[in-house]
Amino acid sequence: MFYVEWLRVRNCLRILGIILACCFLIAVVFRIVAAIEMNTYYAWIAHEEHKPGAHVVTTHLADGTTRTTIDDRADDVHIVIDDHGWLRKNITITGNGIENSGDSNVQIGTLGIHSLHGSSSGHSVQIDTNVGIPADVLLFFASWAAVIVGTVLAGPLAKENGNHLEISWTKPISRERLALGLFGVDAIGMLASMAMTILCMLLCIALFQLPIITASAQTPAILVLCVLVPFAWYDLLTVCSASLKRGRGAVLGLGWFVALVLPGVALGMSAIDVQPFHAIGVVLGYLTMLDPLAYMHANLGDAGTSGVVGYSFGLLSAGPAIRDVALAVLCIVYCTLSLVQWRRLEA
Repeated sequence: MFYVEWLRVRNCLRILGIILACCFLIAVVFRIVAAIEMNTYYAWIAHEEHKPGAHVVTTHLADGTTRTTIDDRADDVHIVIDDHGWLRKNITITGNGIENSGDSNVQIGTLGIHSLHGSSSGHSVQIDTNVGIPADVLLFFASWAAVIVGTVLAGPLAKENGNHLEISWTKPISRERLALGLFGVDAIGMLASMAMTILCMLLCIALFQLPIITASAQTPAILVLCVLVPFAWYDLLTVCSASLKRGRGAVLGLGWFVALVLPGVALGMSAIDVQPFHAIGVVLGYLTMLDPLAYMHANLGDAGTSGVVGYSFGLLSAGPAIRDVALAVLCIVYCTLSLVQWRRLEA
């Protein structure tokens, strides 16, 4: 009964799989570049270790770590290598003999290279071969992938309205059950897109070393937030197109335009200390609370994000748990409004 919708989900996930495969190939290129960078450091360290004036000491720490210390007073270089086996390797290089033009902090997957220029002990370069990846970051990108998939799948009722509404109503189920069935199929597709994206990111990280995923006390709430955002966005686009027979694509495109532009316009106008522009900006700012995309910004786990465009209004600046409740309410409201429109349609 929902075979056509399953086909749409399958085709959408197939395209997403191709895109993720391309991203994996790009990660392979980055891995090659990182290997070249690491080999440069390793070759330089090996050169320093075997120099005639170098003093090398190897010790075994209580936790099983092998620590190698290399002192080269001639070049004013001090190197400490902590080898944790298959887990990770930390290398710290300090001294005025290091060529270092400035501060930098580069992380590619689990490989981190941190350079400090002119520290108290001279220049410093720190290499960590297995930096932890916050789970919030994985969820953030996976949620945006689901938002895009949800946009493609949104408006299933509008598709039913076009040209074959009478046939849709001859199916041996109620209108509400038909609509909820379509929503359920698309919801599974969005969840699958999140799983595919997370799996791709883990594979990309594994190119560098065994992934270490870190979590915080707010990670469960952020997980719920990242799942609810694409659902609420899908419901919003569906409620805006539920009564349409044509023009579904225009609604989806206009929805993205409003969702991306409205927070910036609201913040800009509210910052103007002139009436009525300030008042209009404040009203637009609170209208952004109806936009599910505004609930998921870069500071997922932080509250009080007044410095971020559009997120200083009402619930948008609250913590992830409060935003979860707001998004759940939006999902229920938008879904109900879609069903009401669908129920009142006439052939």
